[in-house]
Amino acid sequence: MIPLKLIPVLWILCLLLVQFSSSSQVSISLSSRLIPKSGDPITIRWSGVNSPSQLDWLGIYSPANSSHPDFIGYVFLSKSPEWKSGSGSITIPLINLRSDYQFRIFHWTESEINPKKQDHDHNPLPRTKHLLAESETVVFEPGRGPEQVHLALTGQAGEMRVMFVTHDGKESFVRYGLTRNKMGKVVGTRVSRYEREDMCDAPANESVGWRDPGFIHDGIMVGLEDGKRYYYQKTDFVSFD
Repeated sequence: MIPLKLIPVLWILCLLLVQFSSSSQVSISLSSRLIPKSGDPITIRWSGVNSPSQLDWLGIYSPANSSHPDFIGYVFLSKSPEWKSGSGSITIPLINLRSDYQFRIFHWTESEINPKKQDHDHNPLPRTKHLLAESETVVFEPGRGPEQVHLALTGQAGEMRVMFVTHDGKESFVRYGLTRNKMGKVVGTRVSRYEREDMCDAPANESVGWRDPGFIHDGIMVGLEDGKRYYYQKTDFVSFD
């Protein structure tokens, strides 16, 4: 016969065992762990969610070692048509933040909603109490770029500014011309960068949430003719062959 004082302890152990068993059965798989370029899609698949809730959610983390409350985005598993089966998949575009990513699945129910914690759309923020599974880390292919290419007027006739971001800040040029196969003009770019310490105040200059901005390149194409279409590209070297 089990002593009465041991019954509560055994009951707690049983609950913990059930929770551990439930979460340990959930698995996450990724369509790829290496993303070619910023904006490319990644598919996250999961299975084994017992008693799925409509509020179960997928947390997006970058860097991958971020603490549970510091997710940079989230998607409810109910976005997948098969979510009620405990399995499903979600495809999202992934932006290169110059850091690795990880995905985590959490269980969440209506009874745990805190109306005082809301996102910018006034929806309740998900809770991270019940972690079900974590994915492997995801990274971007090194040496790809440039990224965030922008064109802008300079205020001078016959000119156009080209700006882009690289991960290393190496000397870069902009080649341009009237035909795709013969871009005979080349201009250099000025490189600049800002650090967390350059930001004016919190939360912009805090360590949590800071993202490497990369190196900003700025070049000006000159001698452009009105009414003409120009082709341009970023290059790491100057050659007129």
